[in-house]
Amino acid sequence: MSFEARDGSHESFGLRGNARAIVLDADGVHHPASPQGRGQAYTPYEEITHLAASARNLWLGARRSVYLFTRRAFDDPNGPEALVHALLARIARRPGGPEQLARMRAIERSGRTLSGLRATWALAGVCLAVFVLQFWLGEAVLEVGYFSPALVMDGDLWRIVTANLIHAFPRFPLHLVLNLAGLIVLGSFVERPLGAARTTCIIGASALAAMAASGLVGYVRVVGVSGVVFGLAGAVLWLELRHAEELPAWLRIPRRALIVLLLINAAFMALIPLIAGAAHVGGFAAGLVTAAALTRGGVQRRLDPVWIKGATALVVGVAVLAMATAAAELAGETSYRVRHSERLARLPGVSPFELNDRAWTIAIAGDSTREEIEAALLLAERAVRDTRRKSPAVLDTLAEIHFLLGSPEQAIALIDEAIGQAPNVPYYREQRRRFTGERAPDDRPPEPLLMPAPRSAPDPAVPRGEPGLTV
Repeated sequence: MSFEARDGSHESFGLRGNARAIVLDADGVHHPASPQGRGQAYTPYEEITHLAASARNLWLGARRSVYLFTRRAFDDPNGPEALVHALLARIARRPGGPEQLARMRAIERSGRTLSGLRATWALAGVCLAVFVLQFWLGEAVLEVGYFSPALVMDGDLWRIVTANLIHAFPRFPLHLVLNLAGLIVLGSFVERPLGAARTTCIIGASALAAMAASGLVGYVRVVGVSGVVFGLAGAVLWLELRHAEELPAWLRIPRRALIVLLLINAAFMALIPLIAGAAHVGGFAAGLVTAAALTRGGVQRRLDPVWIKGATALVVGVAVLAMATAAAELAGETSYRVRHSERLARLPGVSPFELNDRAWTIAIAGDSTREEIEAALLLAERAVRDTRRKSPAVLDTLAEIHFLLGSPEQAIALIDEAIGQAPNVPYYREQRRRFTGERAPDDRPPEPLLMPAPRSAPDPAVPRGEPGLTV
């Protein structure tokens, strides 16, 4: 229901439930601060940048934020159109109103010619295809593509790209699902106003920065596209803070909600050990800075300059070359797992816990060949040496491999060392029962996610059976 006061200075549009009505006064509009009707905000008429009504929603774009109201929240089904008409009429009567309306019409026209999501969907499709390959080819896809500072320094430059395309837990695809959801949602808020070329540049810069940051802080193994997702979040934040007046209201995220989401993600990074927080921060910073550089001439452009087209071609070319190189490595004459393990075992600068994790993954795979297990033995022996025999989890890995290779006496001696260092961990005692024959050879006891290490060990815990840090 709408009514206007006799003096014409106030006009009200009723909302259902306990939400306060939307009220227009002489200088601006009083309205709820959230779609749920909670809180109260005031937007002066001169700060309104765009208005849009659809079959379901009404958007009120302003310099400071964007506000969303559902159609069903209005008492009058035609309330959104009536409100838009009233706001436009009041803006028109104000000084500078015609110019403000002309800018709003320009935004409305640009909203009808926005770009599709070619870059966003292409990246999502590649990630999904790589995930299918992980099912088909198994652990080798992860091994050839994950990011490792030591391997990159040794010449595996393709990993800077491919690590962004690989996801953890192939049989539990939550990591992939969450990343693709964020990619598509945030990609739509970036690519639709900026276009495929500039979005590709943001994606490329974010992917590079995410892995560079991971290397700087010393992560030993990183996979996942969320460094790019955070890069898109940085671009969204830049567009909202610096170019809100050029964007259709329905292509904006309420500023408070955007900041709250970023803070929640920062809390997750701090609380969940397997999340590569540095990669998120690096991607976010690169996305924001790249968006700033690409929008110096404004958001809306008919044609991208030559340098942006060149940068786009470079990003695509490097990505294709990286994937082709990884595929060629995977298709070598001998098992990539064997070649990768033998190389890691002699490569300087590799963390003993990366060595241990690779060895353990091969040991428990169930389908590993004897050649692969013998290669894992090299990894486990070096990990034991590098930890100075002071990590029970690393000793257990070497014991497991000796057991698989038919040397139970060596396995028992090693597991006794592990028990001596961690006498309160039942897992190690059960492993000993398995090695002595009191437990079936294929009845491996369940292990904790993090294997405890003594205080003298180089690291407080050793991840086992996990894909390393994920982004």
